[in-house]
Amino acid sequence: MKKVILAVVILAIIITAGILENVYVDKIFGELDSRLADLKERIISRDETALEKMEDMQEWWEKHRRYAELFVYSPDIRAFSVALGETQGSLECKDYDNALSKIRSLQIMASNIHNILDFNLADII
Repeated sequence: MKKVILAVVILAIIITAGILENVYVDKIFGELDSRLADLKERIISRDETALEKMEDMQEWWEKHRRYAELFVYSPDIRAFSVALGETQGSLECKDYDNALSKIRSLQIMASNIHNILDFNLADII
């Protein structure tokens, strides 16, 4: 009987951790999507504050990237950081057209990374 209770407790801990991980991932990528959309609008309007927002987003991402890598390793997570740097470089050169194309790539990469990290029934089957 003790083994069954222990197994149920361990199962409850695993399920709780999985739920909390999913909530965390959804929260982070919801914020990331919002930041990318805001940055895209600034780039479209050629707003001078786009570079500052880009730098803020890059700093924010690097802080949260470390935690995302605890859940799963993905080369896309590191590639996302590189793409952020490329976008920042485009903004520093005031190449808004290139920055806009990079932002669209970042949005697609963020969606892909979110799908990798998020709970998916297909991963179990």
